[in-house]
Amino acid sequence: MNLTELFQHYYSDIRVKDFETKYLPFSQLDLYLENYFPDKIELGKSVLENSIYLIKMGNGPIKILVWSQMHGNESTGTRAMLDVLEFLKLNTSWTKEVLEKISFHFIPMLNPDGASVYTRRNAVGVDLNRDFVKESSPEIRILKKYVNEFQPDFLFNLHDQRSIFNVGESKLPATLAFLAPSPNRKNSVTLSRLRSMAVIDAMYKTLQQVIPNQIARFSDEFYPTSTGDNFMQLGFSSILFEAGHYPNDYQRNEVRKWNALAILSALGKISQDSEFEQGDYFEIPPNNKLFLDIILRNVKIETASTMILTDIGIYFEESLNPELKQIVFKSRIEEIGDLSYSFGHIDWDAKGELFKGKSDDYPILNAYADFSVGHFNFEKGILNQKI
Repeated sequence: MNLTELFQHYYSDIRVKDFETKYLPFSQLDLYLENYFPDKIELGKSVLENSIYLIKMGNGPIKILVWSQMHGNESTGTRAMLDVLEFLKLNTSWTKEVLEKISFHFIPMLNPDGASVYTRRNAVGVDLNRDFVKESSPEIRILKKYVNEFQPDFLFNLHDQRSIFNVGESKLPATLAFLAPSPNRKNSVTLSRLRSMAVIDAMYKTLQQVIPNQIARFSDEFYPTSTGDNFMQLGFSSILFEAGHYPNDYQRNEVRKWNALAILSALGKISQDSEFEQGDYFEIPPNNKLFLDIILRNVKIETASTMILTDIGIYFEESLNPELKQIVFKSRIEEIGDLSYSFGHIDWDAKGELFKGKSDDYPILNAYADFSVGHFNFEKGILNQKI
């Protein structure tokens, strides 16, 4: 069997069942690692003195370092990587060859403080992905120190992206997006960047077999303080992974599956090839922002003096309910007007159904949805149906 067949055959067995929601706090990961990876290494401590761990697999000469959750509320990469580690434990010719050629190191949660309260930034509000130059956070200092010590051949930087992204001009969601970061404002294609492009091209071709036309190329705008751009500038071949949306998958479990396959495909490419060519990297469609979570089209709004038909676009804003330890999706009115050129993950033509406001007589931009239209009923931002 090839990798895709092997992965699909074993996935239900190797999938880590403990992590089925987007909320993955440090305490849950810490317990899991204590039970299943007791030989983990502590690289250092976060602002709030939570441990930042390292897991190692393989003994090969090619060195790869992966980190996830540098943004605490982006857990898909962490969960995918735990599945990858279980897959690599399988006794197959494919896994044996990879582990003979690669030394695979993984930092599963670079921002444990942010993960526990489901925020992007660390405990003092620093965005770790914009702290490369200033080094104000202990977390980024730990990452940079280990990269300098380990001197990896490739770096994988695992992130999540919002549900607004689509592929090119299509109405398909960008389920996964990849980037070989630019090393400078000229977007130069250096040898390090070329190697990253080649690996992304291989991942793209693998994923086209299972989620065709749902893979995008992330913007290569140069950010002078960001992690991937600066590592690429220093000569490290870096790859940005962005886990996006898949239909009806707001907990990102289907996305997690394909993210795991992408990582394994990258390992296969790196372990099997000594020469790297960019391939069709620039032919991968770009990430675009044409999606909203809900579009209600042709809604009738009546005021004392007029009646209009318009579209209402809604975005799901995520927050942590600390008592339930669950993520709450609150519906915020993102746009009002002509949404002919936008797509909705839920897309409904109201055909003149009346807007019935509860807090206001008409929709208010950026307010939480508190109205009903047809069979859609919102109560202070909560959609009273399963998403």
